[in-house]
Amino acid sequence: MHVSYKLISVLLVSMGIMVASNIYTFIPIYGEIAASMDIPSKSVVIAGSAFTFFYACGLLTFANIADRFGKREILILGMLASAISTALVMFSFSSLSLFITRGLQGFCLGSFAPVAFSYTYDLFEDKKRTLLLAMINSGFLFAGILGQLLSAGITLISHWTIVFLFFSIMYFILFLTGKRILPHTAVRYNGDEMRAAAVLYRLLQNKQLLLLYGIVFTLLSSFVFYYDSLTRFLHGEDELLLQSRLLGLLGVSLSLFTGTLLEKIGAYKTLFMGIAIAVSSFGLSFIYLTVSAPLLLMMSSILFVSSISLLIPTVITLIGDISNGDRSQALSLYSFILLGGTSLAPLLAMKVSYAQALLLLTGFFMVNVVIGVRLAFSGNVEMKSD
Repeated sequence: MHVSYKLISVLLVSMGIMVASNIYTFIPIYGEIAASMDIPSKSVVIAGSAFTFFYACGLLTFANIADRFGKREILILGMLASAISTALVMFSFSSLSLFITRGLQGFCLGSFAPVAFSYTYDLFEDKKRTLLLAMINSGFLFAGILGQLLSAGITLISHWTIVFLFFSIMYFILFLTGKRILPHTAVRYNGDEMRAAAVLYRLLQNKQLLLLYGIVFTLLSSFVFYYDSLTRFLHGEDELLLQSRLLGLLGVSLSLFTGTLLEKIGAYKTLFMGIAIAVSSFGLSFIYLTVSAPLLLMMSSILFVSSISLLIPTVITLIGDISNGDRSQALSLYSFILLGGTSLAPLLAMKVSYAQALLLLTGFFMVNVVIGVRLAFSGNVEMKSD
């Protein structure tokens, strides 16, 4: 059965949005969950961090399993497992059960991202592949806002458990749709686990990649840290918080122009542009602390999402260029580090004020400038030596 490129693209992007949305569902409803279960808010934050940690573990695990059993099969069964594990979150009754069910949910949802990227490489070539990868990444960023809006909105009119009922139903629908639509691809498993370990060791010896992974660690973790801190800061100002989140969605569109920027000004200039936009965002938030003009906070949200939208595909491009033939393993490691950093963000946000959070974020991105300069310099040196 021939299935159109558009239909496959819509399905994979929809899967990506629904999967990534659950990274952010706890951010607006920590208090509601804690009050409903009569547990400390800290326990809910820890359960949220368990989700992202086990999600990162799932990214590494399923990337390897897919090579053996087939990418289509893992994508489809992953949606079914995600539907079941997400439903289990509704039945959590204590800190421990919430930790276990959210961790299991995160691990199952980790079956999507690296497998979807590899599946896209198998199915399509050149412009179609590049466009679909950009759309999936844009979907991940869109989910950063959508996940918060959905969980806050559903909890406002119902109960927090209905958030996970909604997502469970969505994953089951995606499972049925994927089973019908997604085409088979060839399984290319060579059974050489030792080679995979050797490749991982080689990647960890690459100084340029290690520097890039330092930037990777700050990207989604900063995203979660920014909105977690903003949610705490605007407690009781629901309308302003909603407006800031909604307008932040505008920033996602910048990721669609990353390919053009990379082609015209190069990867390193695009990297510095993304960092500069992020620092400008934090500057506007600092000014808001002084003058309390809501427009500043909304502009800050748009600029911050824009910066992450620009930085993620840029860093993926640099990792792909530097890793050469080890691209698949390098991107799996990228996914693990990206989410590993994210698991720590809520724990840190819980300990600091909004002003302190902005100072820390500014510090992270200034360090990224230093890393970027080192990478650009080492890249130029290698080009001259060649």
